[in-house]
Amino acid sequence: MSASPVVVITGASSGLGRGTALEFAKRHARLVLVARGATALQDVAAECTAKGASDVVTVAGDTADRETSDRAVDTAIARHGRLDVWINAAAVSSYGVFWEQPPAEFERILDVDIHGYANGSRSALRVMLRQRSGTIINVASILGEVPQPYTAAYSMSKAAVIALGRSLRSELSLATSPVHVVTVLPPTLDTPIFQHAGNRTGRALQALPPVYPPTDAVKQILAAWKRPGAPERTVSGAGRAMVRQHRRHPQAVEAAIARQTEIGQFRKAPAAPTSGNLDRPSGAPLGVTGGWGGRRKQAGRVLLLAALTAGTAYAIRSRRDQRS
Repeated sequence: MSASPVVVITGASSGLGRGTALEFAKRHARLVLVARGATALQDVAAECTAKGASDVVTVAGDTADRETSDRAVDTAIARHGRLDVWINAAAVSSYGVFWEQPPAEFERILDVDIHGYANGSRSALRVMLRQRSGTIINVASILGEVPQPYTAAYSMSKAAVIALGRSLRSELSLATSPVHVVTVLPPTLDTPIFQHAGNRTGRALQALPPVYPPTDAVKQILAAWKRPGAPERTVSGAGRAMVRQHRRHPQAVEAAIARQTEIGQFRKAPAAPTSGNLDRPSGAPLGVTGGWGGRRKQAGRVLLLAALTAGTAYAIRSRRDQRS
């Protein structure tokens, strides 16, 4: 593992991608930062330089376009002659009832959140297979294992990201390649994704509790770089518990998640329909955090997890009573 790794990060202009870039900068990494907004990328690059990055260069482009990923890899090779880590973190989302969401918006989410990750992985492997080293880190989501209502496309895409990692690991094993692929599954993070998301629900969005600080996910990304042998990393004990419960009692957990979404995902204020940042960079804040609470809401997390567990148990009992 290089003391000054060459790292490409997509979605680096805000949220988890930006937070990850800043943490790698503290470790004197050589960074290639990718996002659609050139101005926002320059801001992040300046922050990373101030934090101690050995070198920072930006690549403005849409990850749904294969050319963007190829440019990022070519930039890394031209400057440093190698590529150690590729992090797929660029994603878009929109909230709305499946049958009411414009098909073009649905397809756009799948294009960025699935094809964007495939493009990045393909471009990275072009170099990593040849140099016989490197790690691809794909940021998925708990929603890839436990989908929620109003986010069918996003949940589908994150399930696809999990499947992509598993398929790539199988193929790399057959090719006897030492390249690693690690999937990170965060829960709800305190990032600006909810300010950036499209919204067709008529209700103002907020982060669905329990909300975790993005640093929790960044730690898992750094751990994936340092110890890439673990193929999947679920962020938080609550997330791991939810995945286990869903595998045992899928219908009950899905019903409980639906109720929690109705209670916790929306504010009382109405909201006009918007496509958010699906087609262009958002004018909303582009920092690491979104102002949703993070670590300050630990007590609320415990209560909501207890409510989810109780709701799951109730649904299981109800179905048993109906069958008896």
